[in-house]
Amino acid sequence: MYGLKSFFFLSVFIVSFFSCSQGDKTACACLMQAQKVNQFSTKIWSLKASHSDTMNLKKALIKKEKLCKSLQQSDPEIIQELKGKCNQK
Repeated sequence: MYGLKSFFFLSVFIVSFFSCSQGDKTACACLMQAQKVNQFSTKIWSLKASHSDTMNLKKALIKKEKLCKSLQQSDPEIIQELKGKCNQK
């Protein structure tokens, strides 16, 4: 449960720093997937989740890991630039 809680906060962090942009589809896909993970995590933490929600969260986490891999080691300045581009959309 601690790992899920940590991941939830990591996802919130990613959502706050990445936003969708036409110029960077990878960042956009990462953001959208992070939002999906946050939705499932919120539902699970509210204790209103079904087994299906738990399985969907697991799949969403795997997909997010793949989509966000290239952005995990990004320089904070690059992340801020991507955030600005996505806010313009």
